[in-house]
Parts: sequence; C-alpha cells; structure tokens
Amino acid sequence: MIQGKQVYLRGLEREDIKLLHRMMNDEEVMMWARSRPDNTVSMEELEKEYDAELRGDISRRRTFIIVHRATQKPIGWATIRWWRPGSTTADIGIALSAKELRGKGIGSEVNLLLTRLAFDQYNVHKVELWTRGDNPAAIGSAQKNGYRIEGRLRDTVYFDGEFHEGVMMGILRDEYEKAKARRGRGENPVGQGQRRASSRNRRP
Repeated sequence: MIQGKQVYLRGLEREDIKLLHRMMNDEEVMMWARSRPDNTVSMEELEKEYDAELRGDISRRRTFIIVHRATQKPIGWATIRWWRPGSTTADIGIALSAKELRGKGIGSEVNLLLTRLAFDQYNVHKVELWTRGDNPAAIGSAQKNGYRIEGRLRDTVYFDGEFHEGVMMGILRDEYEKAKARRGRGENPVGQGQRRASSRNRRP
C-alpha cells in the first residue's frame, strides 16, 4: 500500500471490478474523470480491460483503489501509465467518486502520492497529466505539488452539445526535487517564481 495522511492507495484486485463498474457508470464522475460521456461501460468490458493487468501481463499501467483512511471505504481510483516500454515520462490520472469528500485536499494528496511513486520508485524524468480547462480543483491540486501548465488545447473534447478546453500539465524531476526539499523544510513546495507564473496562467 502507498500511505498518505487522509487516504492510502492499494493495488487493484479482481473483486474491485464491481466497484469500478459502479463508479464508471456514474455520469458526473466520468464527466470529470475522462471528460466525455463515457458512463455506460459494461461489466464484461471492464473485466476484459483489466484482466491482463490483474494477471501482471501489462507493465505500462498500474491501477490503484483510493481508500479513505477514516472510514476505510474506497472513494475512487488512480492510475499511472507509460505509453511505451522504457518511456521516461509517466502519465497519471485520478478519479474521486465520493462527492462529499471533495474540496478537502484529497485530490492533491493522491496527486502527490502518484508523483512520488513515479519519481522515487520508477525513476522517470517527467510526470504529466491532462484535465479539463474548467476543472480548477484538479489544476490547483497539481499546481500545489509543483506541476506547471504546459499547454491549453482549445475545443478538444465535446459533450453536452459544446466543446471544452483541455489543459496539459507536467513536472520535471528537478522541479520535483526542489519541491520535495521545500516541503521537507516546512516551506511552500511551489517556488515564488512559479507561483507568479501560475497566477498569470489562470483564466479570468
């Protein structure tokens, strides 16, 4: 398990497929998790998708169940992926299904746990993530951990009759190490120069 203060991440088990089926058929959860109306997935489809990972046959993706420490209840899932073997860049994704726990810093904590895993255990050079432009919670939680906005993709996803902007974010190893050192000294992990840059990147 990967331990945090409010949550911990545990590996995916076969019995979790039913849990993922429930979460991934929640329209609101999937609207933010994958930014498209993808909330009609079947149990058979999920079993097929995750079977190879459960058998250990996929080395380019790890899926974790997010567990709330206070209640010991699963509240979402998270992934870390590599798009090709030997890649030095990892991509992370987070989906929280417990709507009553949003706004409590859990997303930022899960982001930090995945980022630490990528740099400290998998020795990557860069970690990336993608989110919608109108998801300030995801953007803010990543920025708290030292991520920077690297680009905005105009009208890149379409649902509910309109196009939506996407945001690409990333953090390099040296940026992570600096943030880690600041955090160890009890300082804001985001440097002053980066905070100014983040403020300039915010939408009005």
